[in-house]
Amino acid sequence: MKNAALALAASVALLVAGQGLAEPERVAPGAISVDGKVTLTPAIAPDGKTAYFSRADCDLIWKCPQLLHVSYFDGEAWSEGERVAGLGAFRVDWPTLAPDGETLVFSWTKPRQAYEDLDIIENFDLFSLNLSDEQGEPQAIMGGDVNRPRAGRLKTRRAFHVQSMGTFTSAGDLYFWDEREDAIGERDVFVARSDGAGGLLPAQPVPAPINSTGRDQLGYVNPAGTVMLLSYPNRGGFGGDDIFISRRSGAAWSEPQNLGDLVNSPAYEGAPRFSPDGSKLLFTSTRAFGDTPEGLLQAWWIDTDELIDAGVLQPSDVAPWPS
Repeated sequence: MKNAALALAASVALLVAGQGLAEPERVAPGAISVDGKVTLTPAIAPDGKTAYFSRADCDLIWKCPQLLHVSYFDGEAWSEGERVAGLGAFRVDWPTLAPDGETLVFSWTKPRQAYEDLDIIENFDLFSLNLSDEQGEPQAIMGGDVNRPRAGRLKTRRAFHVQSMGTFTSAGDLYFWDEREDAIGERDVFVARSDGAGGLLPAQPVPAPINSTGRDQLGYVNPAGTVMLLSYPNRGGFGGDDIFISRRSGAAWSEPQNLGDLVNSPAYEGAPRFSPDGSKLLFTSTRAFGDTPEGLLQAWWIDTDELIDAGVLQPSDVAPWPS
């Protein structure tokens, strides 16, 4: 575990153009975050040597599909992102890694035989992929009322049934966000608890103060299930969607707290997560950079030490993942 932590720390340092910066930087410009191409928050493996992320070959996410890419750290630099084979030209959204470091979870639009008789234009379901099986194929997450087809009168309605940001805890609980008619608000965070036998209990919206009547979007839950990162457009902040943190004590989650202007800007910020070693907060933003005006989705990150010093994070928020 010590060697893995050192590798991750070294890779993190090289992904940032400088040391001890008080402002976020794009993640590995030219390798992961690429000018003119939509790039979403990476999922970094616990050993710090692999990053999975979605990227499109255009500047607007609806112009062309965002596809799953992978980049490798060789001890000095990150490789240019390459497409993950075997997934076709189907959209992949928001890949995450389970605490075991071997299970990749993502939203995927590949048509499913189970839905072949339904009226669907493009469907988003959560899938998992066993990275330790070289011949493995993505498997739709079954049970727990997790995946609902985006069909019929809902097939073009906002983001209904586009279940996304699937995040497992060490206990096997699955968190995700979705828009559903039987939910609390416009968009909600859900949890499908482990049934203790490898399956999932029916998904339920997480109660207030996590969810509201507005648009509440999950970014991350730590392996212990005690820290949650989210984004909200309407709970006060700096403009656009802002990133917030909530902490669980017993069964109750705390009122989400804005992470402040070291992270948030007048642009969109969302899809936050901590690196497995806890040293970085990663997120997606449309903020301007260089000669690029506001509007391009890019992957960014910042030292969590900066946020601890600013008083918006606690050291326990960024505890390293268990080995």
